[in-house]
Amino acid sequence: MLNYILRRLSLLFFTLLLLSIFAFMIDQQIRTYPTISMVEGYFHYLNRFFSGEWGISVTTGQPVFNSVLHYLPATLGLIISGAIVATLVGVLLGTIAALYNERLPDHIISNVSLLGFSIPVYWLATLATMILAMQFGWFPSSGQLSLLYQIKPVTGFSLLDCLLSDAPYRFDAMLNALLHLVLPSCVLAMTTTTEVFRLVRNSMIEVLNQNYIKAALSRGHSTLTVVFRHGLRNALPPIIPVLSMQFGTLVTSAIITEQMFEWPGLGRWLVSSIVARDYESVQACMVVIAIVLIIINILAEIVTVLFYPAKRKELYAQQG
Repeated sequence: MLNYILRRLSLLFFTLLLLSIFAFMIDQQIRTYPTISMVEGYFHYLNRFFSGEWGISVTTGQPVFNSVLHYLPATLGLIISGAIVATLVGVLLGTIAALYNERLPDHIISNVSLLGFSIPVYWLATLATMILAMQFGWFPSSGQLSLLYQIKPVTGFSLLDCLLSDAPYRFDAMLNALLHLVLPSCVLAMTTTTEVFRLVRNSMIEVLNQNYIKAALSRGHSTLTVVFRHGLRNALPPIIPVLSMQFGTLVTSAIITEQMFEWPGLGRWLVSSIVARDYESVQACMVVIAIVLIIINILAEIVTVLFYPAKRKELYAQQG
């Protein structure tokens, strides 16, 4: 187990090393380096990167590093919220479809899931804004928090800032921030929800056909007890590595979602930087996004091995 974790961490190190070399090659096209060797230039770039000297953003007029720290929490909060929605809804629908395999509920959910996968994010965002925000007025259509609430930014994610605030109206502000989060997170979660549904359905169908599930049902245990105690516990771990790959989809979809809902995050700043030809900000955004995705994928593999017994047995068999 320790050897596997060390190999994954070494893979993380070398992947980040290759990313830093690639980022340095791009940085050479943006900046004018002194007449020094490539190796010296690379270490000079690393020194600037780790010291936070990423240049000045044309779009914000602030240091790029400070701008990243300002916009990143809002994007991470939106992505995590979307991932939570996608996981909860996808697991629920996948479990129901597996229980009613090849019957009416399974067909209905599968067809609706296929429809949701086919809808573009920008069209769904426009539709949700027009109907749920403008026509019915159920949810706000833009931003993180109403201007009526003066909450001091702490983390950059308004929902957490309201929770940490000592303002007397912080609970009203939390509700307002939650309402602002509903539409962007649900729109962002749509594509990932369909993938989670497909994975959970297929995994649950396989698990429910196992003998220990049939034995538990024959002993008189209720279906819900068997599904939640034995079914989900064995059906979910194998799909964790695949789900981690969906963070790439969430990140790319978040760029569009932030534009449609005017969400003040990294993706919206990236688009603004591209339009303004702010190359240093574009480079910083891409490097930060790549680092986050690489770390998430490696950690997902480690978590799977730690908590999924079948994966550990497979690993020990390979080592033996």
